[in-house]
Amino acid sequence: MNRVQVATKSKVYDVCIKAGLRHLIGDAVKKVTEPVSSVLVITDTDVAPLYLDDVVLSFKNEYPVYTEVIQSGEASKSFSVYEQVMTKALESSLDRKSLIIALGGGVVGDLAGFVAATYMRGIRFIQVPTTLLAHDSSVGGKVAINHPLGKNMVGSFHQPESVLYDTEMLYSLPVKEWRSGFAEVMKHGFIRDLSFLNWLQEIKVIEEMPIEQLNTLLEKSISIKAEIVTVDEKESGIRAHLNFGHTLGHAIESD
Repeated sequence: MNRVQVATKSKVYDVCIKAGLRHLIGDAVKKVTEPVSSVLVITDTDVAPLYLDDVVLSFKNEYPVYTEVIQSGEASKSFSVYEQVMTKALESSLDRKSLIIALGGGVVGDLAGFVAATYMRGIRFIQVPTTLLAHDSSVGGKVAINHPLGKNMVGSFHQPESVLYDTEMLYSLPVKEWRSGFAEVMKHGFIRDLSFLNWLQEIKVIEEMPIEQLNTLLEKSISIKAEIVTVDEKESGIRAHLNFGHTLGHAIESD
């Protein structure tokens, strides 16, 4: 297993990278965040048919496990979907010992993390990213929803208990999603590590990369972000470097 430690002032946690890790989520929870009274798995309509059952079964009926499936896409980072998921949490009687699992890409991670940050003034959550792009958003604790006047304008800093990255799941992604995520990996090389950037430029077909090489790529890219987040958890200084390309990208998205 490839592993990266994220050591912020508010929390120290591991990013675990391994093929097939979705089948071991239940065991991982015992190691990082006991005791747990119940679990709410939040995912979307693209991921649920592929991987939701695997994650739910990993808990082996040891806790009540509830699920909420949102529509895939950026539009779900909204007040209405936030309220929908909050209602599910309340109807499921989640308490302060409950745990939220964010199973999906950046939209699910941001939304589920914000629900965790605000439900009963904050409960624990675990990121289970399912896209290459989410290797960035799942690490560092920035969680948010969008407002009609701005992207990610309603949010919080709420670090996960752990990030559990099953790289096997990435091979179900379309080529467009691979390339989108690879651009984010290259961003880390541009802002922090020239030798890593040079290595990335030698990769010809990212979606055909052997899984061992993919695990190494993610470990290195996430390590760069972890170093920056450790120094500046709440973006008062150097963490702003991680927004390289994002400001323009958000402007294009909103046009």
